[in-house]
Amino acid sequence: MAEIPGQLNRPKIKCPSCGFENILGSDRCEHCFHTLMQTGLPQPKKDDKFQQAIMVTPVLALLTGKDLLVCSPEDTVQKVVRVFQKEDKGCILVYDQKKLVGILSNRDLLLRVAGRYKDLSKVKIKEVMTRNPEYVTEDAPIAYIVNRMAMGGCRHVPVLATDGHPYSIAIIKDVLSFLSRRSKAS
Repeated sequence: MAEIPGQLNRPKIKCPSCGFENILGSDRCEHCFHTLMQTGLPQPKKDDKFQQAIMVTPVLALLTGKDLLVCSPEDTVQKVVRVFQKEDKGCILVYDQKKLVGILSNRDLLLRVAGRYKDLSKVKIKEVMTRNPEYVTEDAPIAYIVNRMAMGGCRHVPVLATDGHPYSIAIIKDVLSFLSRRSKAS
């Protein structure tokens, strides 16, 4: 029997960015639109422990879970700033009905809030957050976080479970601490 186009048993390829199962041969991920056309991606050299660590070790190895703050788009900037001060944090994930919709960092507060609003108790997070932020899944290699930071110009990268629930927020300090511990152990 000939294969019918669109049949469910067609070979699949997993998106390296979000993990979505796409039809083999697709140009892009149907879920996140990242390219599936990259071939011959660099592989770590077997004798280079630094390359092995960054290109093979999953993001989950970095995470402590201590950096995770979550707010609603309806929370006020004043409330979040107070939490930032109390917790000594610089970033918060914005979730609406268990879905990541944004991120708010100290940088966002400086660029979008400082000097523009007199009463922060009247400014909602949804008005000043960065919408639909780049993120990685917990099984992605550490190199994905470094890439997101370099290409996206961001310092905070949300790390999500495949079902969208938050694990943590990774910062470059996490990557450097991990690599430092690895080099001391060697």
